[in-house]
Amino acid sequence: MKRNITIYLLFFVLPLIVAAQSHQTELDRLTKEMYRLYSSHEVEQFMNITDQLKDACQKAKDEDLYYRTWANQASFAFSKISRDKGIEIAKALNEYSQQHDSKLGIYYSSLITASQSSVLRMEIQAEQNYLKALKYKQSFLPHINAAPAYLGLAKIYHNRRDQKKVLEMAEKALKEPNLTGPSIVDAWSYRCIAAMYHQGANQKTELNKAYAEWKKVSEKYHYRSLFANDIEIYHARVNGDYEKMLELAQKVKLPQERAQFISYAYEWLGKWEDALKYFKEYKRVSDSINTADIRKQSAEHTMQMDIIRAENEAKKLKLHNQELRLERQANELEQERLEKEALDLTLKNRDIELQHAATLLKNDSLDRHAQQLKLSEYQSKLEARQSKEKTERITLWAAISVGLLIITFLCIYLYRRSRHMKDLTVAYDKLETAYEQLEQTTAAKERIESELRIARDIQMSMVPHEFPERPDLDLYASMTPAKEVGGDLYDFLLEDDILYFCLGDVSGKGVPASLFMAQTTRLFRALAKQHMMPATIATRLNNELTEKNDNGMFVTMFIGQLNLTNGQLHFCNAGHNPPVIGGDEQQGSFLEMESNAPIGLWPELEYIGEEIASIKGRPLFIYSDGLNEAENIKLEQFGDEHMLDILRHTKFKDARHVVELMEAEVERHRHGAEPNDDMTIMCLKALNINKIKI
Repeated sequence: MKRNITIYLLFFVLPLIVAAQSHQTELDRLTKEMYRLYSSHEVEQFMNITDQLKDACQKAKDEDLYYRTWANQASFAFSKISRDKGIEIAKALNEYSQQHDSKLGIYYSSLITASQSSVLRMEIQAEQNYLKALKYKQSFLPHINAAPAYLGLAKIYHNRRDQKKVLEMAEKALKEPNLTGPSIVDAWSYRCIAAMYHQGANQKTELNKAYAEWKKVSEKYHYRSLFANDIEIYHARVNGDYEKMLELAQKVKLPQERAQFISYAYEWLGKWEDALKYFKEYKRVSDSINTADIRKQSAEHTMQMDIIRAENEAKKLKLHNQELRLERQANELEQERLEKEALDLTLKNRDIELQHAATLLKNDSLDRHAQQLKLSEYQSKLEARQSKEKTERITLWAAISVGLLIITFLCIYLYRRSRHMKDLTVAYDKLETAYEQLEQTTAAKERIESELRIARDIQMSMVPHEFPERPDLDLYASMTPAKEVGGDLYDFLLEDDILYFCLGDVSGKGVPASLFMAQTTRLFRALAKQHMMPATIATRLNNELTEKNDNGMFVTMFIGQLNLTNGQLHFCNAGHNPPVIGGDEQQGSFLEMESNAPIGLWPELEYIGEEIASIKGRPLFIYSDGLNEAENIKLEQFGDEHMLDILRHTKFKDARHVVELMEAEVERHRHGAEPNDDMTIMCLKALNINKIKI
């Protein structure tokens, strides 16, 4: 009988045990996959895995892993997809937690709100939210792992360069129970980051010690923290392995971080031109990251704070008015009390006088008859005096009442007049301040408009609008500023059969760049008229422009000299984008050139020139980086390959057709986005026309 029962239990219970183990194995697999993808950029795969894991957690009734997965999904979407998507997921998590009265859900919702505030640089609010989440956890969820909150606080203190706090938060995170692999790796990451704050030999010792442990746990749990690139690159830098630092920097995925680290690596290797190139790339990417979404959220936060301050001021004013009313009522009660005491004292004096008179009458009772007439007289006088006193008392009280009314009216009138005078004074001060600000703003606006008008006139005067009409030359160019005035330039000078031409891009935009452009153009024309070679023109331009260059401005230029008789091209490239030349097997390729520094940075440089025997019949396409780096609303660039593909598949009709076609393609790529840089294009072609000799 017992044997039958045992067989029966094994038959029904064993499949349930196997199914439960299988389900737990699936949860472990999905969890490991979620943390592997969290530090990657595989958006679609991460969102699918976390959705599967949430469904599996609900089936297994694992509430902690369910809300942890949801929070990770919101954090990933906020940083890798969009701010709106991350906030939308976090809002759904919060609403679901409140509907189901889940303390775990509320805790994780608080963590993700703090994390998003930290990403938006609202660090004071983020710190308060993390501390509130920890307090909530200690009150209701003492058994839950609090490592994410400590690691979030470590990030905030890292931004503040508070080494002591960073180490404290990392140590607290490592002491938490049931730590996940990613949390252990992140905690050691912050210990490495804190070691970077040290100086001298102590810095190298502390960093190498923390780095060894971080490397070990990273390999053990197959997880890369957000600071992995920083730690690896900084470790190579501290240990003097600059080649490895450059190799690691080139593998960084984010354009901004990649350009910054490569610039640092070239700087330590002593390759200053490469360092300058990537530093310019880092600044360009940094300027384009500040999106309208972040500005909108910042404006909404500012508006919210203004509303709170306005409400507090309104409450304060209301409380002050209540205090004034209470003080006035207290004064009125005190006045009534004093008047009542004065009246009681007057009545008491009258009673004393009457009692005294009665005593006198009693003492004179023996002489009543003799004094009867006198008494009657006295009594008449007394009645007359009492009547008079009564009349006087009534008159006195009437006068007091009228006086009190007059005093009250005067007090109210003077109080209102004082308030009115204060309001008028404040209004006058505000009006006077506003008038002064208006005068200053108007003067500044007129000055800026005048400067813009002068710079625009200078720019228009320096840009050629008419192109030579010759049978042996096809030349056309255009310039489109990103603002009212720009820093791009182009120019040409035709001396008999020799064409001098240039195209450049001044650092920066606006009025200073336009003035620097005008100076560069005037110098080019003056030097070209002296029939100098392009390399000599570049050298002379650099010597002139580096003098008294307090603003540190510079210009990249392509300078050429074309002999229209035999097609010979002499040219010099000063840090500019390589032109595209047609007529080869690929139907267009980038021109290979000697690398020269931009003009205006370093004095006493000797620029190197080059030549091509003949470019007759081969179109030459020159441009500024406002073309290949033009961005659409998704911040996607037009690109060199796209530009080259268009030129290769465009049949050359004439130079103007090529320039206008490329402008139309760029405008279509932007698709409504504002220009992010000035764009200048030049196309020329020496035609095979045999001159008739007479």
